[in-house]
Amino acid sequence: MSTVERKQKFNAGSIVGAVESAISSPYFPFVTAVVTLACYYLSLDMAIIWYMALCGAFVLVFSRDASPLITLFLFMNIMISMKNTPTLAGGNQPSDYYFQTHIVAQIGVAIGLFGCAGVYRMIRAALRGQIKRTPTLFGLCAFAAAIMLNGLFSEGYTAMNVLYGFFMAFMFLGVYAICSGSVESGEGTFSRIAWAFVALSVCLVIELAVAYATYDGLWLESGGIERSKLYFGWGMYNTMGMLLTISMPAAAWLAVRHKFGNAFTAWLVVIEICVFVSLSRQAMLCGTAIFAVCVVWILLKTGGRARWINCGIFAAAAVGAAVALGVNRGMVDEVIAMLTNNFFSGSGRDGLYEQALNVFFANPVFGNGFYRDLANDPGFIGLSIMPDMYHNTVLELLAAGGLVAFVPYVVHRMHTVISFVKDPSENRFFVGLVMFALIILSLLDNHMFYILPTLVYSYMTAVLIKSEGCTKSAPARASLAVGPRANGK
Repeated sequence: MSTVERKQKFNAGSIVGAVESAISSPYFPFVTAVVTLACYYLSLDMAIIWYMALCGAFVLVFSRDASPLITLFLFMNIMISMKNTPTLAGGNQPSDYYFQTHIVAQIGVAIGLFGCAGVYRMIRAALRGQIKRTPTLFGLCAFAAAIMLNGLFSEGYTAMNVLYGFFMAFMFLGVYAICSGSVESGEGTFSRIAWAFVALSVCLVIELAVAYATYDGLWLESGGIERSKLYFGWGMYNTMGMLLTISMPAAAWLAVRHKFGNAFTAWLVVIEICVFVSLSRQAMLCGTAIFAVCVVWILLKTGGRARWINCGIFAAAAVGAAVALGVNRGMVDEVIAMLTNNFFSGSGRDGLYEQALNVFFANPVFGNGFYRDLANDPGFIGLSIMPDMYHNTVLELLAAGGLVAFVPYVVHRMHTVISFVKDPSENRFFVGLVMFALIILSLLDNHMFYILPTLVYSYMTAVLIKSEGCTKSAPARASLAVGPRANGK
């Protein structure tokens, strides 16, 4: 090898090493947060899409540990800007941005690049024996095969059912296999996950605050809030509430592990406040339950002065909430009415649920397929590739895929529960709580089948299964610049 060739090889290796170090850095989620916010408010949708695709492809091709993917999977959920959104929510005039030929072509290339890198990584991991042959893997294989058969032999069956079934099969099985064979199960992975969720929650809080400060028609003259006006380029208030809720366990994990954990206790309270401010009823109910679990977790796992400070933070939050609600009694009544009056019928869920059961009884084996017109689903997404949904994971599977899809899903759920129960640890509790939050929220909406949240679910499932028997009792490194918290002191 000549001197020039050795120099070129050295330079290439140095560049790859530098990029890998940057992406593996605990600062990467916050850099991604800044890039995402900038692109969101500057309406640079293709810039953030290419950022995600190139970073993802690099991780999958060059990085030894693919755990930084969690940052990309999370921020993909909030990429679409208000200016370019195709959503029909809140009376918005949808943009044709995502229907333009040159944009569609670029998105296709970006997805293809990311997807090919993922297939390469999956094949490489399989050849190296890095994908564990577990019951969960085989269960997901059965579920993936079953979901591709959605609507088979039903009247009006179309090729779109096959396409969407294949896409969802890859989201569940393919992403799981890629992450299972590429994401390390060491302590640093849990820290990286926690920081990614915290960075995401910072973005969500900023966008929510900007919405309340700038949106026309959001504030009513009566002092109430018109929640139908609370939408974002990437989703509605329900999506905002869901993302905030699944971010709570990360704040709690850092509150227990980080040297300055009390700051994350306070941030957990901020997230809970924003869950209510999001006006998502499902998030209010589920988020409050997750918040309560996080409070107990923090108080049990911290000690000494840290525990007393945490108690003070929670007490101050309770007093502040009581005072705020006492001053604005009308807001209390409005929230209570939202949670108790027409919870299902007001959103058309009761009609969807009844329709789902009728469809299942008429097509109990393979269901009626994903692509069916559902009058009670408003279809706010605005993209025809996304089918109407029944807003409940169980009913969606029964109606769209019948028993053929539902039974493997139940088996898969049993596998994840058994995995968690037979090897409990604090790290795995953190991952399991995120998954649990997404699962229960998906009983009131179809987050599990909206593709981007599915990426997060499959990643977390892979971490849960791969960490089985690998977790340690020693605390993980949980900070950007300092060591872990010692016994909460």
